Amino acid sequence: MMRLLLLMTLTWSSFLWADTQWPTWLGDELKPVSGSHWQTKSSQDSVEFLPVKSEPKILVIVSRQAKSYDIALETLLGIYSRELPLARIVVRKLPATQTGSDGQQLLLQMLKEAEGNTHLIYTVGSKATVAVRNVYKGGKVAVVSVNAKDPVLLGLIDSDQGSGDNFAFTSLNLPAEVTLVFMKRFNPSLKQIGVLYARKNKSAYTTQYLPLKKLAEKSGVKIVPIVVDEEQPLFELEVAMTKAVRTMRLTDPTLDNSLLWLTGSSSLLSRMTEINRYSGGLAVISAVPDVVKSGPDSALMSFGVSFVNNAHQAGLYGLKILRGEVKPGDLPVGHISPPDIAISFEQARRIEQQIPFVLMEMASDVYGMNGNVIRSKGKSMQEQQ
Repeated sequence: MMRLLLLMTLTWSSFLWADTQWPTWLGDELKPVSGSHWQTKSSQDSVEFLPVKSEPKILVIVSRQAKSYDIALETLLGIYSRELPLARIVVRKLPATQTGSDGQQLLLQMLKEAEGNTHLIYTVGSKATVAVRNVYKGGKVAVVSVNAKDPVLLGLIDSDQGSGDNFAFTSLNLPAEVTLVFMKRFNPSLKQIGVLYARKNKSAYTTQYLPLKKLAEKSGVKIVPIVVDEEQPLFELEVAMTKAVRTMRLTDPTLDNSLLWLTGSSSLLSRMTEINRYSGGLAVISAVPDVVKSGPDSALMSFGVSFVNNAHQAGLYGLKILRGEVKPGDLPVGHISPPDIAISFEQARRIEQQIPFVLMEMASDVYGMNGNVIRSKGKSMQEQQ
């Protein structure tokens, strides 16, 4: 006797299979009709009855291992464990050769295969977001970006108001004008900024370095590029920073009116100990709040968008889409405002740097002179007890 598999699964949102091989050993009256609780997946020797509704399946695409990506994924897992505990989340690596035609074909094949049983896709990081956008614009499954740079500056969409298609975007970028305003609040006499970015990180160059350079130089602030590429001796971190600090001293011998800005180049964010060592005593301001923490591998300060808050917004976007509350293309680019501000007084003491009171008041995360947490997520430690 042929066995009939009945799959009784707690349900959520729907997808359908076509009955192209209904077996002759079952009557046609068993085929589900419109409005039925069941749908079927059949071949000549088996029939699978499944509820029309099923728990959502979410595909997450990452390009490589990075601490920032881990933080984003951990945040998304936390959100879905609370809000949609039956959701299935599958993490897949972006095909390694996605820049070539073969790699694009592999990526497109992956996405097409996912269409049958996937309800939402997350792209983690700018590289994965750009790659998926290039091959899947207008696709059947909604896509939400997380931990990626501004999609308008990346040339992926024309307006912050939304894509108008199957993509919804969030942004790690703080607008250049906001970044410069906060830098001048930090140092009202600011004359020059050394900007650290990795040569291979095209998104940091396009969406962070270039906009700040254009805006700062219009206001009379000099920009000194610090390009890092460990595969080329002349652009190794120590060599590039030493040369840049020397150049900056020609304009500002005491460096009292200068600072260093660390962009969101993932390969540099884990090298804060070295960056501090080669900084010449300059204040290091990070575009990523997660880089401010206890210990020597911390920036002095950050005003930007934290990986956690960005991923939280991407999680909320995904929930709205899955629940049918909004179409992905109608969602505006997710910007965090006001920016996340973090301060390390441990680093301030090390370089004998004063912190303006207005920034201390606005900071959501503050570390004391001994590295102890004074304020976290906008609340003092006493308030959290």
